[in-house]
Amino acid sequence: MPTRIGVQKYMTSGKNASVRMRISPSKVTHYAEQLVDVLADTDGVLFESDDADLRVAIVEIMTDELMQEERLDSELHELLQSKLRYEISMGRVNYDELFRKAKQQEVRKRGIII
Repeated sequence: MPTRIGVQKYMTSGKNASVRMRISPSKVTHYAEQLVDVLADTDGVLFESDDADLRVAIVEIMTDELMQEERLDSELHELLQSKLRYEISMGRVNYDELFRKAKQQEVRKRGIII
């Protein structure tokens, strides 16, 4: 029996739209195109939507997944700056080490795969 692949409505969050991904949007689009092409050539896979709709959905999903780490970094930076600005500026705490530990803790807590 063939596997059916369709497009469900998938909206990325507009929250933190100013956060930049580490992979360019053109690369994400390229990967989405390659994925759709490989799936189209795979025996037993039938698309329930047209290729363009699938590409758009894959780009949205990949973008949202890739931006999780960037959103987390931004949140942690703001949190550390708001709570420990004075201690950081006076050299009482090591920002990089504190950031790394906080990030590890949040990644585990949120179940983010980096």
